[in-house]
Amino acid sequence: MTNVGVLFSKPLTDIDPLSHIGSKYSVYTRLLDFMGQKGWDVFVFTRKTYKGNGVFEGAWQYRDGKFKLENGEVKADLVYDRSAGVNFPPEGDNFVTWVNSLDFKVLAWDKWAGYKKIGQYMPQTVWIESQEEVKEAVSKIKSDWVVLKPFNGLKGLGIFIGPKEEAIDFKLDPKYKNYIAQEFVDTSKGIDGVTAGMHDIRVAIVNGKAVWCHVRIPAEGSFKANAAQGGELKELDYTKVPESIKKIVEEVSEVFYKEYDNPVYSLDFGIMEGKPYIFEINDQIGFPKWEMKNRDPFLTELIKNFEMKLFTRH
Repeated sequence: MTNVGVLFSKPLTDIDPLSHIGSKYSVYTRLLDFMGQKGWDVFVFTRKTYKGNGVFEGAWQYRDGKFKLENGEVKADLVYDRSAGVNFPPEGDNFVTWVNSLDFKVLAWDKWAGYKKIGQYMPQTVWIESQEEVKEAVSKIKSDWVVLKPFNGLKGLGIFIGPKEEAIDFKLDPKYKNYIAQEFVDTSKGIDGVTAGMHDIRVAIVNGKAVWCHVRIPAEGSFKANAAQGGELKELDYTKVPESIKKIVEEVSEVFYKEYDNPVYSLDFGIMEGKPYIFEINDQIGFPKWEMKNRDPFLTELIKNFEMKLFTRH
């Protein structure tokens, strides 16, 4: 049999392995159902039980809409890794087909590495080693406002957005090893037919093509569109996305498809004065809500991704 599954970081207990998912629980179980319809044995794995060589010492098997805790060894063929960070999967582990590979997770996690890879599509970015380098880094940015953020941060935390004269006094959060300074992209003029003001468009890409997208709008008085920072999320039909963004999606996805084994990811965009900029690469796609129309097209492309990788492996 072919053993496939989704991986998180939860302890191996009798508690439902998707209990932390919340409102998108049914979307995840639908993905597991689609996997089962392919004749695969379906599991939810935890990286806490991974022994190496493709073997997990315990997992939850999913069958007929129910989870069963299995304490014995399970040899995985393909794992969709939903654990955050870059400490997993183990470097050089080729005993399992990992979605995504570690090198792509590192690229997405490290904003400086991302800039070095596809910087021609991104705002001007400068590396900051320490507090002492903030003033010099800020002086190199061409915009009047500047963004300071951790090179590996999440959820909009530890970020400064504002005038250069205030940025030089910003205290870097010691929780983060290094920061980057970026040109401020003023998206306040919006996008015709999409939104009138500040925005962040996220395009999810699977198998080298856009499969769903949404626009995130910051809360009033904020520049941060992250849901964790109060941003509003609305599904967006890809036909309404500006052609300039679509062109970049096509170019970047071609590079990533070839170099990172057809990864599953999203790109965040903003438009300033008609020009699109990539803000971030995300290796952990937030799933659509149940009621969103592109839910099943997204899940179906994930299944195709898994099938292609399994076929290539075998």
